[in-house]
Amino acid sequence: MTLKNTRRSLWLVFLIQAIWFTSCHSYDKNYAIYELWVNGVKVTTRNQTDILGDGTARFEGNGQQGVLILEGACIDNLSDEDVEALVVSHIQHLTLRLVGENRIGMGEHLPVNGIQAAQLTIEGEGSLQIGARAACFRTQEIEVASGTIDAYIKTPDDEVAGILGVALWAQERMNIHGGDISVHYAASFSPFSYGLYCVKDINIHGGTIRIGAEDSRFLSVGVISSEQLTIAGGEVSVYGIDDAINARNFRMTGGVVEAKSMDVSKDAVCRLVYLAEITGGELTMVNMHPQPASGSLLFSKNLKVEGMKVSGGKDSRSLTEKDINNYGYTDACIRICQ
Repeated sequence: MTLKNTRRSLWLVFLIQAIWFTSCHSYDKNYAIYELWVNGVKVTTRNQTDILGDGTARFEGNGQQGVLILEGACIDNLSDEDVEALVVSHIQHLTLRLVGENRIGMGEHLPVNGIQAAQLTIEGEGSLQIGARAACFRTQEIEVASGTIDAYIKTPDDEVAGILGVALWAQERMNIHGGDISVHYAASFSPFSYGLYCVKDINIHGGTIRIGAEDSRFLSVGVISSEQLTIAGGEVSVYGIDDAINARNFRMTGGVVEAKSMDVSKDAVCRLVYLAEITGGELTMVNMHPQPASGSLLFSKNLKVEGMKVSGGKDSRSLTEKDINNYGYTDACIRICQ
C-alpha cells in the first residue's frame, strides 16, 4: 500500500469515528448545570423534568430563579447524616410549589437542615412534612404564600444538638401572608428551640401559625425577631417555655394572637423590648406557670395601646422598676400584669 493510500485510509477511519462519536454524544448547546441539589442530586437541564427518577420532583426555571415542584415526594433517606440539607439552593430566588402530600427529612435520621436557600417562596395547595436537627428552613429571605407545612425540630434521644433548633429561620426577612404553618418541638434536645426566628424583620399579614406545647423542652420561644415584628392579619397561636413572643420592636394592627408561656425566665409572656405599638386586632396572653413569679404578661420600655382588646390580664398599664433584665437594662419598664 502506498503512503498516499495509507493516509486516505487513516482519514477515513478518523471520519467514521468522528461521525459515530457525534451521533452517540451529540453536543447540547443549551445544556446547563443549576446550583440546586435535591437529596444530593444536582439539577441540570438533562434531569430537571424528573430529578429523582420517580416523577416526584421537577424544576422549571434557569440559573437565577425558578420553581421546584414537589408532587408526592418522599425525601427521607440520608446517605450522609451530616449532609448540609436535603434541598440546597444557591439560585437567587427559588419557589417551592407543593402538590399533594410531601415529606422531607422525616426518616429515622434527620438532616442538619431540611431546606437551605437564599430567597425562598412557598406556595401551592399541597402539604409538606419537614424535619431537621438544626433548621427545617434555613434562608436569607422566606415568604409563605400558601400550602400546609408541618415543621418538626427533632434530635435523637441520645444526642444533644447545637445551640439552636429552629423551624423557620431567616437572616434578613420573613413574610407570611397565607398558608397553614404548624411547628412541633418533637423531642428536641437543643438548648434553645425557636418556632419562627429572623435576625431582622418578620411580617405576618395572613395565614395560620400554630406553635403548641407538645414535647417542648428547655428554652423554647414561639416567635422571635431581633429587629421588627409586625402582625397585621392572620391567626397566630404560639407557646414558649420561655417567651411566647420576643421582639426588639413590635407593631400589631390586626389579626388574632394567642400567646402562652411558662415564663421560666420570670420576665414576661411577651417580651417586646423597645417599642410595642398595638393599634388593632385581638391579643390574648396567658402565663402558664403554676406559680408565676412576676405575673407579667407583657414587658416593654415603650408601650402604646389603642383601640384593641387585651385579654388575660389587667387592662391598666403599670410602670414599674426592674432591677435588671435579660438585656442588661435597668431603666423603668412598662408591664401588663396578671
